[in-house]
Amino acid sequence: MARFLSLLVSVVCVAACALAAPMHRRQTGDLQCNLARLQVVSSVSSAQTLLGQINSTDLSTTTAVAVAQAGISSINNAVQSILSAVLVNGTAPAASRTQLSAGLDQARSAVSSIIEPSAASIAQAAAAALLDAGKAGDVVVAGCK
Repeated sequence: MARFLSLLVSVVCVAACALAAPMHRRQTGDLQCNLARLQVVSSVSSAQTLLGQINSTDLSTTTAVAVAQAGISSINNAVQSILSAVLVNGTAPAASRTQLSAGLDQARSAVSSIIEPSAASIAQAAAAALLDAGKAGDVVVAGCK
């Protein structure tokens, strides 16, 4: 969680730097772009927190949580790579964007397979957070060139 908060602070710093920059379009993007990036990080963090609240002995549920957490770990690694490129005004690596998308797909698929009644509401909230992350990611892809 501390790693994710550190990443969240970094994204906010990138957004602040972009606002202070000259009025030309750069890889760091405009305010809307950076808010979308922040939404990706925030939504994934929310999903990660929610998944940590699922306490189950059901094998299929624990397996699904582990697979979702692996997807989120992949997302976190991709975000770190993208952020590193953006901070030096470089182009975000295409492989990292692909990794982020694949991690979202993996996490969403795993979370949607959780049907245990005691975990269903938490899983639905995590799925909604991952969906929000995906929508924000679409904004980033469309507008942060």
